[in-house]
Amino acid sequence: MFKAPFSFEGRIRRIEYFLSSIISGVITGVVYSVCLVSLFVSVGTGSVGGSAFSVILGFAALIAAVWFGLAQGVKRLHDLDKSGWLILIFLIPIVGAIFGLYMLFADGTVGPNQYGPDPKNRAPYQQQASSVNVTVNVHREAEEVKVEQPPKTDE
Repeated sequence: MFKAPFSFEGRIRRIEYFLSSIISGVITGVVYSVCLVSLFVSVGTGSVGGSAFSVILGFAALIAAVWFGLAQGVKRLHDLDKSGWLILIFLIPIVGAIFGLYMLFADGTVGPNQYGPDPKNRAPYQQQASSVNVTVNVHREAEEVKVEQPPKTDE
């Protein structure tokens, strides 16, 4: 899990997509909180260098979070055997939210696809024969069965 999180190659499972979204949100929230506190402190003290540092740190965190989110989303789309360019659907307000739920709950392609091997290591379904004809011939010759009875006693 979490192999090459900033790469756009390969496929990821639903659970990795879900966990990466949560972890990304928490880390981004913490970094932005630290940046805001640092910005307010630097503005309160009149430090220009501190406020510039806060803005640069916040911008770097934004770029990292967007890159990470895009990479994980594209890999999830690859698991669904869809092009990574469909990630742009997230730019459409309501449709993007519905598409995000689809990406979270849809089962990935069984077996390998054009984007890589199945992350669950499942084998593709084998097509079963529609009908099976079985002929069973049972030939048994009659055998004489002798049953010995215990001797009768006179009582």
